[in-house]
Amino acid sequence: MEYSKVRPEDLVVLASIVGASDVSDEEYDLVTNALDAFAGEPVLPEAVVWPESSSEVLEVLKYASRRRIPVTVRGGGTGLTGASIPRFGGIVMNMMKMNKILEVRQNDMQVVVEPGVIYDQLNKELEPYGLFFPPDPASGKSCTIGGMIANNASGLKAVRYGATRDYVLALRVVFPVGLDIRLGSRVFKYSIGYDLARMLVGSEGTLGVITEATLRLRPLPRHRRTIAAYFDSIEDGVRCIGRIRLSGIEPGAIEFLDRTHLRLISEWSGLNLPDRECMIILEFHSYSKAGLEEEVTDAVSLLREGGAVSIVVPKDEMEAERIWEARKGAYPSILKACRSPIIGDIIVPLSRLLDAVNKAYELAKKYGVRVGVMGHLGDGNVHANWLTDRRNRDEWERALRANAELTRYAIEVGGALSAEHGVGLEKKEFMWEQHHEVLNIMKKLKELFDPSNILNPGIML
Repeated sequence: MEYSKVRPEDLVVLASIVGASDVSDEEYDLVTNALDAFAGEPVLPEAVVWPESSSEVLEVLKYASRRRIPVTVRGGGTGLTGASIPRFGGIVMNMMKMNKILEVRQNDMQVVVEPGVIYDQLNKELEPYGLFFPPDPASGKSCTIGGMIANNASGLKAVRYGATRDYVLALRVVFPVGLDIRLGSRVFKYSIGYDLARMLVGSEGTLGVITEATLRLRPLPRHRRTIAAYFDSIEDGVRCIGRIRLSGIEPGAIEFLDRTHLRLISEWSGLNLPDRECMIILEFHSYSKAGLEEEVTDAVSLLREGGAVSIVVPKDEMEAERIWEARKGAYPSILKACRSPIIGDIIVPLSRLLDAVNKAYELAKKYGVRVGVMGHLGDGNVHANWLTDRRNRDEWERALRANAELTRYAIEVGGALSAEHGVGLEKKEFMWEQHHEVLNIMKKLKELFDPSNILNPGIML
């Protein structure tokens, strides 16, 4: 599809819509909006705009649609699949200035926010109300609520609390066809026709621009406990996760780190973690201290029975936080170890979890590349992280092939090409294998809401 380039007169029109200070074609702004956390090549936009209202978003999209200028929507730029890379140049619509918490409805357990609100900041503001927004992505210090909705983000607590989709009640969305409309409802359940609000969740900015979201919240647990367990066998560690899931106890998080990641984290952080084959971190949440202690006791017993060679139950919050520092240090430790890692993200049925982990190691051996396996294994989400450097083209290509084969394996066994990172540019090639004819229905929906194909073109579909 042919697109128009941004001309000087277009910048004048954009400035008249969003204000001169909220539009730029300066090199610094173009470069900083050319790439997200994806290990791919940057693509420079021709202009960046920072809208501050739905009406400004609407006018920019109407103008871009008339001029056939592509518009790529961007939040915090923390995505790992290239979904905010302006593949065809054009305009980057950076949503970071729409960052207000509009209303906290404590009695309704809801919050209304603009898309540029940062996840961790939102939960900090909610804490005095005794509420929180649970998805907890690893990029919580930087990612925006709009980006989380666009990718159906989740993270450490998904095993108990679910993903972003489970908390989206209503959205205000601007479509390129000239519509600024509200979707969904303020109530927790409804049966009123097509659920168009949740259809936007996971659409990666290809259908419309989210300018406001009403989110469901959960009460903050009164009590929390963490357990760290170490195993001398990957098989024992993974099987133990299955035993815990089937036991009836409900951890708030179940995390897995293999030996490769334990060593990388130790080198990066100085925490000096045990040199074991793998580590499992469990976190339990409860509103009853007695109930919490009972779950922790049961979990420790299951871990021992499952082959754990060392179990640590922190005595206080500070000690527990050190354990979570190790887990949250996984990604920065990878970046220190290699210049351009390929961060994997698949999900498989729980019955195929051990097979998927072993498959990653098998593929690493087959293609002669290094891999570390970690993830939210409690819900089947495996992150096979390929430790490579794109400057070594041969190694890089082998790592890409390994990651592609693991992705196809996940699809073949009834899983999905992505659990939380999304599709973007990285996994677009697998969409037909995942969806078959349903992909054509998705493309028709895209044509309905964005007939000129200006929103995030080349992404996902």
